[in-house]
Amino acid sequence: MLLYKGGLQSCLQCAHAAKENKFDFSKNTTYGLGGFAAVAYYPKTVFEAKIAFDELKSNKIPITVLGNGSNVLASDKGVGGAIISTKKMEGIVRLSENRLLCLAGTKIVRLLEYCRKNELGGLEYLYAIPATVGGAAYMNAGVCGTSISQNIESVHVYDGKSKVLPNEKCNFGYRHSTMRNINALILSIIVRVNSSCAAEMDERIQFYRARRAHLPNGKSCGCVFKNPEGFSAGYLIEAAGLKGLRIGGAVVSDKHASFIINEGGKADDVKRLIETVKKRVFERFAIALSEEVVYIGEF
Repeated sequence: MLLYKGGLQSCLQCAHAAKENKFDFSKNTTYGLGGFAAVAYYPKTVFEAKIAFDELKSNKIPITVLGNGSNVLASDKGVGGAIISTKKMEGIVRLSENRLLCLAGTKIVRLLEYCRKNELGGLEYLYAIPATVGGAAYMNAGVCGTSISQNIESVHVYDGKSKVLPNEKCNFGYRHSTMRNINALILSIIVRVNSSCAAEMDERIQFYRARRAHLPNGKSCGCVFKNPEGFSAGYLIEAAGLKGLRIGGAVVSDKHASFIINEGGKADDVKRLIETVKKRVFERFAIALSEEVVYIGEF
């Protein structure tokens, strides 16, 4: 039922019913920025997602996959082609005592709620990360030196053929995975968890809540920059005197310098500010910053 609600014919009908004209990035990303795509699909099941992917690929229509839109900056010009949004593709199945299958669109907050209810620990470090599990696997999301790759057993992807990539084939690294290098749709992941009482889980969540308390509010993608080896990107940006630097409606946060906040600007404002920060930090410290944020479209 989770994967194939209603049988084949129902899935075919639902996949096409899930098609909508005109996708607005400004309403589907945490930055609240970006232009449009002509069409979007919102599959609810694995089968519907495969149908949408196959239909677009067979018609040679470029595909952009988007989950919660929490680590992306979409161009003001939008993109050509179509969007496959996984945000409605939610579901969790307990495969065994310590293994969970999660559909790609399942939000991290929902996964943690499920784990707490069932006293399954080990994922508390993901607290308050505003991502889907598919996006988290794609980016190898995490905090405090811990990342989701440490819990992932396998990732199910689709590029016209279904493939299950075991952890060792995902090439996980710092905010990196094989999925970033292949033209494929993440359908689901399997994560390993462990037995844990609710009180212990609440204590660990409180620890990560406290670690995030200093993070700025406002429209952003979280940390824009990766930490260079041996350094904090936020420290380098602050030491270069760039807190509060503004271009148009984009500003470097005065609470955490690796955050760039959208205060009513354009995606191009954010992109120009990113390039300016990288240039100034390199001039000051001879260290080249690289971005965590994923760009969509042309800038």
